[in-house]
Order: sequence, then structure tokens, then C-alpha cells
Amino acid sequence: VGVDHPAYVIYTSGSTGLPKGVVVTHRGLTSLAATQRRLGAGEGSRVLQFAALGFDATVWELVMAFGSGAALVLPETDRLAGEDLAAVLREQRVTHLTLPPTVLATLPAEAAARLPDLHTLVVAGEACTPELTARWSPGRRMVNAYGPTEATVCASMSGELSPGSPPIGGPVANTRLYVLDESLGLVAPGVPGELYIAGEGLARGYGRRPALTASRFLADPYGPAGTRMYRTGDLVRWNADGQLEYLGRTDEQVKIRGFRVEPGEVASVLLRHAAVARAAVIVRPGPHDDLQLLAYVVPAAGRTLDGGELRAWSQNELPEHLVPSAVVVLDEIPRTAHGKIDERALPDPEQTGSRTRAPRTPQEELLCLLFAQVLDVPRVGPDDSFFDLGGHSLLATRLIIRIRKAFRCELAPRALFAAPSPAELAVVLGEGEGRVQVALERVPRPEVLPLSSAQRRLWFL
Repeated sequence: VGVDHPAYVIYTSGSTGLPKGVVVTHRGLTSLAATQRRLGAGEGSRVLQFAALGFDATVWELVMAFGSGAALVLPETDRLAGEDLAAVLREQRVTHLTLPPTVLATLPAEAAARLPDLHTLVVAGEACTPELTARWSPGRRMVNAYGPTEATVCASMSGELSPGSPPIGGPVANTRLYVLDESLGLVAPGVPGELYIAGEGLARGYGRRPALTASRFLADPYGPAGTRMYRTGDLVRWNADGQLEYLGRTDEQVKIRGFRVEPGEVASVLLRHAAVARAAVIVRPGPHDDLQLLAYVVPAAGRTLDGGELRAWSQNELPEHLVPSAVVVLDEIPRTAHGKIDERALPDPEQTGSRTRAPRTPQEELLCLLFAQVLDVPRVGPDDSFFDLGGHSLLATRLIIRIRKAFRCELAPRALFAAPSPAELAVVLGEGEGRVQVALERVPRPEVLPLSSAQRRLWFL
């Protein structure tokens, strides 16, 4: 197989509502493996495969493990966060970990000092806060990586981070980075410009979409003849240390919990519903300093719409990270004098429970309170769905942790997805699926120590 032949096709979001198939070559994978040598993985290292299949971070983790002779640790679930993630890292003695900052923030604060095997941590997928850097960088190699799917996962990487605002670094192996103005001219250090990527990691383009490929993959005026560069749409600048600092987007694309999201894509899907005449989707800060998608729709003539029902319909049409946190029905979408959507005039959704009935049991009452605290809403009724009120997988992990502490039980995160309302979850707890935690007691130390669960599993295998 030639180095310029396709190695894989991975799909990412598109502003038209149709996913774009990015065609990545074997040459790009070779450059990725060369880049990861900086991270020190090798025989004896243990790399956690955190990313779900279909997300390009999976390629990053696979190449890091198999390209260096390290072990790839496969967790039993793809919904890892919080205490559950910390337990896997500890039990599996993971040495190399790559996470979006949003997921890293769910780990307990004390976990940073209680994971002695974790000596290499890569944050990627979205902006990392100075607080996370200050907590996790001491005592280990922590780097900030950046790159779109079109550049074989990673295009730039920082040096080892220290407390402070982390840059996205400089070019990785076989990669050229340009910061250009609107005329494709190079800008001076410190001046904002759009980031363009060139080099051997560049994808061939979008499968069977030549027009879209031509609009994003341009001739490289600064590289060898016949080479191309990719227009990222990201606004950056070179700092005094020769590192890139990320400033934002030049378009509406955002990153939510590490996923690339184009609001126009979500709006185009909502317009497929027969009762929707117009739709607008925006991004606003959520109650927990994360970003959330909000949808606003206008019903077609003679039709009625229910926001909750439309959101439920969208769950069958969109992946989880593209489902709006709320859908608001309006008579008309407000616009500015220039005809653009007036985002400031769009109302905030009323994310409060219906309270169709009062809790019937103390368990239901306590669960309603815990739901409201995690979702940051005034109240939640026993029959209200956690996800209809704006909950997502990371908030679900926070809720499960609170339920475990309040009920002193072991409850799997998947229970909330099967029973998303307080009433349903109370039934699950009443049926004994939430195993009661046993208090720890001092016992005599035996001459031969018993094996842990992980060790018994290894002997069995």
C-alpha cells in the first residue's frame, strides 16, 4: 500500500447537515507516530483508549499504543468520567492519558496526586483552563495538543505545561503552520490571524465532495510546488516564545465537550421535521460553565409544535453531542436590521420541571432535589427526564456520584440512561440494583495477601 493511499475515512460535522468524510493517508499516520515519540510511550507503558470509536482521538490512542509497543487499555464502558474514570486509571495503572479538558475537570481534585503511574497527560479537543493546568501539570508531563481531523488528528503540540494559560504549541513532525491575514499574507508575531496547516499529515480531502475539498484545501504559496494547505477557521497568534495561542473561531463552529459542532448542521436537521418552518440554533454558556446548544423553531402554517417532543425526535436523528439542550417554540425568530438572527433577543429556555405531581416517597423527594442541584434548575418533578432538562453524559456522572453518596450505594452510570426520571430511578434503587456500600473495617493482615479484582481477572485470562 502506498503512503499516499487512504488509511481510513472518518466523518466529522458539516454545515449542510451532511457529515464530511475526511480521507486520511498512510503518510499522515506515519507522521502521527513520529509526533508521538515526544510523549515517551514504549514497552511497559499503558495507554487508555478513552475516545469512542468514530472519533479521531481513537486513532491517536491506537497509534500511540501500537506504534510504540505499549499496551492499550480497553475500558468496559465508553461513558467514563469522574470517580469511575479515576478508578480505571488507578486499577489499570494507566501511564498515558488523552482527555478533553471538560472530562478532566470531572475527576476528583485529589486524583491528581493519587495517580502515581500517570506520568503523561495530553489535553486536546477544546481550550484548557489555567486551573486544570495548575492542578495536573506538577509532577508529570502535561502537554496541550491541537489539530483538526483534516490534519491526521494533531497539527501542533505544546511543550511540558506549567501553571498558567496553556498555548497550543508549535508544529508537530512533518507539519508547517501559517498564521495568515485575509489576503493569505503572513502576519507578524502577536497579530491575530487565521491558522493554515500544511505538510505530510494533511488529509487528501473530503470523500466524493470535490467542491468542498477545493474550498478548504488550498494551494500552499509558501511550500514546495504542488503542495496544499488546509484552512482551519481558527483564529490564533504567535506569542513571544514562538508558541501559538488559540483565540477563537472565524465562523460559528464550536467545540462542546471535545466534539466539533456546527450549529447550522443541527438547524438543518430540525428543518426536516414536517411541522418546522424555520429553525435557528445557537450556543450559550450552560449552568456549569460548559457550552450548550439551544434550538429555536417556528411551526409551519397550520401546525403545532411541542419543544420537548421535537427534542425527543432529534435524539433519533442526531448523535448525542448534537442534540439541543432545549428546544423553544417561537412565533417568529427575531432578526437584526441587517436580516441576521438577533441572538441577544432570543429568550432563555425555561429549564424547570413540570411538577405534575408531588414526590410520593422520601427516595423520590431526595432524588428530585439531587436532580435540581446538578441541573441547576429551581425544581424537578418525579416524572421529569434528566436529559429533557438539559442533562448530558458528563452531568449524568456528577449526578450518579451524588446519588452514591446520598444513598450509600454503588450505582452504575448506565442506570440513569435506562431510568432518567427520579421516579424511575427510585424504583431501580428499591429493587436493589444500587448495591449497598459496605463500611470499611480494619482486618488482620494475612501472611499471603489476596489478589485484587484486576489481578484475578488477569489470572483468569
